[in-house]
Amino acid sequence: MNSDADERVTRRSFLRAGAGAAAAGAVGAAATGSAAAQEDGGATVVTVGPGGSNVFDPETAYVQPGGTVRWEWASSGHNVVPESTPSGSDWAGHEPLEDSGFTYEHTFETEGTYEYICTPHASLGMEGTIEVTEDPPEQTGYQSLLPDSALNLGVAATGSMVSVLGLTYLFMRYGGDYEGDLEE
Repeated sequence: MNSDADERVTRRSFLRAGAGAAAAGAVGAAATGSAAAQEDGGATVVTVGPGGSNVFDPETAYVQPGGTVRWEWASSGHNVVPESTPSGSDWAGHEPLEDSGFTYEHTFETEGTYEYICTPHASLGMEGTIEVTEDPPEQTGYQSLLPDSALNLGVAATGSMVSVLGLTYLFMRYGGDYEGDLEE
């Protein structure tokens, strides 16, 4: 055994480190979420060109009839031009190219799917969709394909492995010398 107090692992420091790791894991799990459209003052916000990229964020936004979508430009040289709209819709988009800081809003009354593009960046895949429906999904953006039971099993298995590895470390480091005890 090592008698140096600075390198000694105590039960208290071991548990403190484990609690810190568990807290960090919980914060990381809580931080993972969806890149869904944000509700801002009743409007669903779609960011145009976030971080200088050529995308709409989110790519698909959901609103109920009478809901407003606000496009907020985060980079320059973009527009919002409809490719297809439901019959009876009056949405014409916003064709002039705009720069960072510009906003455009439209209230959607007609149910259906509205597909739109940024004309200068359509070849780069800059396209978006507005789904106007009475029953929008509760969660949008990233969603796991695994059922909750599989996720719970994964968390339990990971916790078990971490526990076994922690105990293995303690027993290997401080388990003692058992050579004399094996003789009978």
